[in-house]
Amino acid sequence: MLYVAPKWRCLLAVAAAIAAMLSAAGGAGAQETCSGAVPAPPKRGAWMSIASFGGAGDGRTLNTAAFAAAVSSIQRRRARGGALLYVPPGVWLTGPFSLTSHMTLFLARGAVIRATQDTSSWPLIDPLPSYGRGRELPGKRYISLIHGNGLQDVFITGENGTIDGQGSVWWDMWKKGTLPFTRPHLLELMDSSNTIVSNLVFQDSPFWNIHPVYCR
Repeated sequence: MLYVAPKWRCLLAVAAAIAAMLSAAGGAGAQETCSGAVPAPPKRGAWMSIASFGGAGDGRTLNTAAFAAAVSSIQRRRARGGALLYVPPGVWLTGPFSLTSHMTLFLARGAVIRATQDTSSWPLIDPLPSYGRGRELPGKRYISLIHGNGLQDVFITGENGTIDGQGSVWWDMWKKGTLPFTRPHLLELMDSSNTIVSNLVFQDSPFWNIHPVYCR
């Protein structure tokens, strides 16, 4: 299990699918893995699928509104234990969306949350106070694909599902000097606690994959 750097004082654990290692104690053939090292998500008060909110995993339909509606529904259930949002197998194209407290985001095996490459679909937000400006350029920055502020008790997990940033359009702008604002991350959590990320693949982020900040 890999924990994010202590300087962020974050209880954010990132467990990836890693190659099995030979155990020094067990000799040839014995293996050590991350299995069992990450706490299991808590039992939530409800289970819901992104498809129930009008989502379509066809790789073409933009599901930003579906994710927003699902998270809003979970937010209303916070006093009853929150809910698990299930993302079935398929390619779920989306713009940025937020999370809420007492939520589990679960990606099934074969599920891909894929970021839209339409940069106009990415809202701008203020720079972090500790930076005082955009990380790459002065002024604002693009919001992260999946984000949350002031959250607690959030699990982002699955069966090795994928969060795909389709970052090439952002990389090209950076290389050509046409990037207007600081690029977005795949996942950013601010001022949050008791949040765990496990058993997922993060790939092709426009900027950083996972950015926990001011967490504890």
